[in-house]
Amino acid sequence: MIEILRKTWAISWKNLQVISKDRGEMAIMFLLPLLFASLIGFGVSGGNAEEEAAIQLDIYLVNEDQGLFGDMVVSVLDEMAMLNIQELTTAEEADKLIGEGERLAAIIIPAGFSDRIDAYDPTAVDVIVDPIQQEWASQVTGLVNFAAVPPTVYGEVQYAIRSLIDDSGLLDGADPAFRQAIEAQTIGAIMTQIQEMESDPLIVIESPELVVEEEDESFNVFAIVIPGVAVMFAFFLIGTIAQAVHTERDLGTFRRLLAAPLDRGAIVGGTMSAFMIVVFLQVVFLFGIAAVAFGMPIGKSIVGLLLVTFALSLAATSLGLLLASVTNSGKQAGAFGIILGFVLAGLGGALIQFRVYEAEGFLGFVGKLTPHAHAVEGYNRLMVDGLGAVDVLPQALILVGFAVIFFLAAIWLLKFE
Repeated sequence: MIEILRKTWAISWKNLQVISKDRGEMAIMFLLPLLFASLIGFGVSGGNAEEEAAIQLDIYLVNEDQGLFGDMVVSVLDEMAMLNIQELTTAEEADKLIGEGERLAAIIIPAGFSDRIDAYDPTAVDVIVDPIQQEWASQVTGLVNFAAVPPTVYGEVQYAIRSLIDDSGLLDGADPAFRQAIEAQTIGAIMTQIQEMESDPLIVIESPELVVEEEDESFNVFAIVIPGVAVMFAFFLIGTIAQAVHTERDLGTFRRLLAAPLDRGAIVGGTMSAFMIVVFLQVVFLFGIAAVAFGMPIGKSIVGLLLVTFALSLAATSLGLLLASVTNSGKQAGAFGIILGFVLAGLGGALIQFRVYEAEGFLGFVGKLTPHAHAVEGYNRLMVDGLGAVDVLPQALILVGFAVIFFLAAIWLLKFE
């Protein structure tokens, strides 16, 4: 048993290393869910954000950058109703005034910020906090992290597009100006879609469930939005998982592992556990940022959150494995993964934040047949209703049941050669 676990972990670690090297994919896994959830959350609560901003954080803002990405950060910060911003020209002036206790903090966008992102070099936005008011440091840094999401996503998309062009060899020997034009056109098309989604969302949420009684001061819309987005993007990974399985099979990796010898359980378990870790980290990252930046409550039971998240990751990876077993190629698996992700998210109440599975009739019945519905319900019980781990055991067990069904079907159908 120990030897099997050791071999399973070795395969899992190998897969994790492969996943982590694809920075474009990592950005999609972690940053895109955050951006998507933020757009929906602020879209729901933004109409009366001025009245809801009970706390005003007085800060200085210094933008020493002369490029597009610095302006992106400034634009997002300006839209935050909880920030009372005064712009200064130099970091030295801001540092001096913060030391004198004039304001809570100063946000410094350094010179060359845009150039470094464009070159895919590490960079940072500096935050200077009044030492006497350190208790607010996490709030300010959380807001700055959110404001840095658009340029970060742009930089990651730009890197992914450039890497794809380089790896494909399609533009080898092409004129540099033509190459830059192709890159700019592709990146511009992607970012335009994201900006259109922000200014004119495809889904307008008008649900009576989001109407909050005046005395319910603890209500936070992100406690409804974030779990749904986390569930949706966890299952969006099924296409990636299926593609990874097809790649391993096409390269003959499975055949070589079986000759090692390794049994099928270790090979499948190693592949699944790697992506289970990714799903787990994806949820933790999204919930952590939302808790810090948006004040989202995470409920009273960490054990309950871990339980539902574990069951969610098990169900999502098992479904990805099943998708690999019923598709003929990685390209086909990726296409079906996206379609299946949207359809199941809509039926399971993860896409539009409306609990479809609670509806009466056929639609509600179909909604209950999706793993999404039970994952969303589990998180809502913990984070909205304030229940404990025992109260979400039914949802966790149902998710594990889905995982077992998906897994057994996948093992039966999966071809290793």
